[in-house]
Amino acid sequence: MSRNTYSDVASGEVAVHGHLSDHAFLSAILEFEGALADAAAETGHITPEAARDAHAALDSFELDVETVAAASAAGGNPTIPIVAELKKRAGSPAGVHVGATSQDAIDTALVLCLRRAGRALDGLLDEVEALLTQLATTHRDTPVMGRTLGQQALPTTFGVIAAGWLEAVRTSARHLGDTLEALPVQYAGATGNLADTHPFGIEIHDRLAADLGLASRPLVWHTNRLPLVSVGLAAAQVAGAARKIAGDIIASSATEIAELAEATPGGSSSMPHKANPASAVACDGYARRTPGLAATLLDTLDCRWQRGTGSWHAEWQTIREMFATTASAVNRLHASLDGLRVHTETMAQRLTGDNTGHAAEITDLILEGVSQ
Repeated sequence: MSRNTYSDVASGEVAVHGHLSDHAFLSAILEFEGALADAAAETGHITPEAARDAHAALDSFELDVETVAAASAAGGNPTIPIVAELKKRAGSPAGVHVGATSQDAIDTALVLCLRRAGRALDGLLDEVEALLTQLATTHRDTPVMGRTLGQQALPTTFGVIAAGWLEAVRTSARHLGDTLEALPVQYAGATGNLADTHPFGIEIHDRLAADLGLASRPLVWHTNRLPLVSVGLAAAQVAGAARKIAGDIIASSATEIAELAEATPGGSSSMPHKANPASAVACDGYARRTPGLAATLLDTLDCRWQRGTGSWHAEWQTIREMFATTASAVNRLHASLDGLRVHTETMAQRLTGDNTGHAAEITDLILEGVSQ
């Protein structure tokens, strides 16, 4: 399921984006409510009958994104109208939203969406890494002029350049994976002390985390936004690594250099002679949006008392957009690298020396490190 045409469909594969849609987000709120009813029943805080009533209400609830969105205006978040409708549908409301606050449902829903999107993105990154590994291996000994500060410098190899691209992608991808795995459940109640479910609250919390496959600590992060901000910044690093590669491909595809060319370049509406590195250009365009999104996420660390006033609300779209733009950048990078034409003859013509130093050995060491 895509969210919009340019950001999603035009970038290629939309598996990541489907996990970030409004429908996926609101569905994850419902998933949280079901898992919470189960955890509360497992600890004995509510009866099995109350949990069954909650699930019956969930089963009968037909999610309509526009209806929920319109009803969200009054309270400022979508959990409020969803929970109100579930309580109306349940024979007994005791099993619905047990001891929870809106932020518990929304934060956990965001975590579930990001974890799923992250798994799909990891598959795309694996494919990019495979293409970069092939480039580095194939061109281990291919000499090319190095360029620093926009000018020709000394010879190096295209293999070590591609290996450097690979190392950055792999490092940022691993960091993103680590932050995603560390994402915790959110369940702490109105002011973060689980007062409504005492003395079962912490046990419910930990069972809920286990049932959803999420980390159980930090125990309360209502105003400690580091878990989501860390993931967002890690995604921005992936986008930055992709943008670096795209920028190099664009520069090396320039008519005056012509050392690289995309397998299926883009055309022009007015200049038929053009063979634009369109995929790399699109990658750059998507990735270029992530620094601003990262700045917004960093700003959300400023939370007042026990609930962010606007800062928390700013995260819901920003973190999903960060992942979507990163995925779109990776999509287009993959398209740019797939079948990338390396014009070794042109590279050789521009050489002003033949000493490539330890480039080949460095390439081997990078490839060895990445494979571990």
